[in-house]
Amino acid sequence: MTEGAAIEIIRYQMCELGVIDYIVRYRHLRLKESEKRIIKAENHLFVLIDPQANIKVESKAGIYDMRDQTINEQQHLHRGIISVTNQSLVQNDARFIQAIPRQKKKQKS
Repeated sequence: MTEGAAIEIIRYQMCELGVIDYIVRYRHLRLKESEKRIIKAENHLFVLIDPQANIKVESKAGIYDMRDQTINEQQHLHRGIISVTNQSLVQNDARFIQAIPRQKKKQKS
């Protein structure tokens, strides 16, 4: 998936969630061999871009794992607690576009 497609998906998803003000960030994770990293992203959206064959991503939205032949739909959009695993014996990268809703500032009375 390209960065442009990821940004378009984020735009539509945030609109569906009723979020009009958000920040978009590029996240490039470098994972050591067999490393598993947990990302806490309860209110965020993560879109996996340019996925590597040995990267596994799991969240409440679904799973992306090209090595698992039983998965009939690979999920690129993730949210909630996200687990990113390097299933390789060498260093690998996982790249995401992240959308973070902005917090509304409280007005003084």
